[in-house]
Amino acid sequence: MAKYRLIKNTNHKVGKYGYYYARKVADKTVELDDLVQHMAGHNTAYSAGVIKGVLEDAVTCIRELAYEGKSVKIANLGIFSVGLKSMAVQDASKFNAGSGIKSLWKVRGTGEVKNALIGLTRAAGAAITWEEDNEYTSPRNAAAAGGE
Repeated sequence: MAKYRLIKNTNHKVGKYGYYYARKVADKTVELDDLVQHMAGHNTAYSAGVIKGVLEDAVTCIRELAYEGKSVKIANLGIFSVGLKSMAVQDASKFNAGSGIKSLWKVRGTGEVKNALIGLTRAAGAAITWEEDNEYTSPRNAAAAGGE
């Protein structure tokens, strides 16, 4: 189950100042070896070693193709690509790609993943279930206890 925390917006310049927003809490990062063991446990005919080799090769190739400016689509997961954030210059002749561009790694959901994320608020039995994290003091509890 995915977890969130309620965070108060204390920045006057963005969003609704003083309002609470939900923020996702990452409770664990699953490493490649963990993913391999998880996949191998799904009664597959492939060994953990074969699965790991295929995934490592896939990562290398996706990165290589994305760095060439291509988008790589894995059905029902995502489209992997690079993007950029550019500094503005008034005089085009003064633009320097080395210092004026920041590269970004982009992933956009596709297929079942995209549909599940888009329909979270309206789809019955959505793929992701959210619960408030119990590892912090919720503002709801603080308010009930006489705090903020």
